[in-house]
Amino acid sequence: MNSNTVKPVRGRPKTLDRDHVLDVAMDSYWKDNIGNLSLNEICRRSGVSKPGLYREFSNEDGLMKAVLIRYQEQVLEPVQQMLNSDVPFREALDNLISFATSVNCHDESPNGCLFIKMRESRVHLGKETQAQIDFLEKQGLVFFKKWVERSKTKGEFSVDMSSEFVATYIDAQLSNASTQLARGVAPETVKKILLVAFSVLE
Repeated sequence: MNSNTVKPVRGRPKTLDRDHVLDVAMDSYWKDNIGNLSLNEICRRSGVSKPGLYREFSNEDGLMKAVLIRYQEQVLEPVQQMLNSDVPFREALDNLISFATSVNCHDESPNGCLFIKMRESRVHLGKETQAQIDFLEKQGLVFFKKWVERSKTKGEFSVDMSSEFVATYIDAQLSNASTQLARGVAPETVKKILLVAFSVLE
């Protein structure tokens, strides 16, 4: 027997497009009520079988966690990079407000933040997804805190507030803004609300 003979691959060949499924799932969770969105519907929208989806993500909890990680990479990390630049605190804060109230990447994308939406629904989600939500929340607060501390060092932030409090305050205002947008409040109105809320940081 020729030692170069290719051995047949056992089991079914992998045909599931992971990126496509994650794109469809992320868009679906973002637009629809997470509690009412079944895994069967995700399969139908993405054009994959349920067994195939289970082979790739283990279960619905695994899929949601993967969606959150993808959202972090595509949406949250670019925001953090923006705030981590040498832009002055006030200008960076204005950029954050504009980003938080802008129309998303695609014209048909929903408003608001998917991470915040899932965080508000965390009690109905699986353990892996909850753990990812907790991780992203802590990571975000640490990032905001370090951003404020850098701004204080540069003399761009002189308000008598602890960095921990400011980080929590910023997170709370962004959460409220996301909820308002998801409810259909006009982005222009939400932007004005954020401008007023963040005026205490000037």
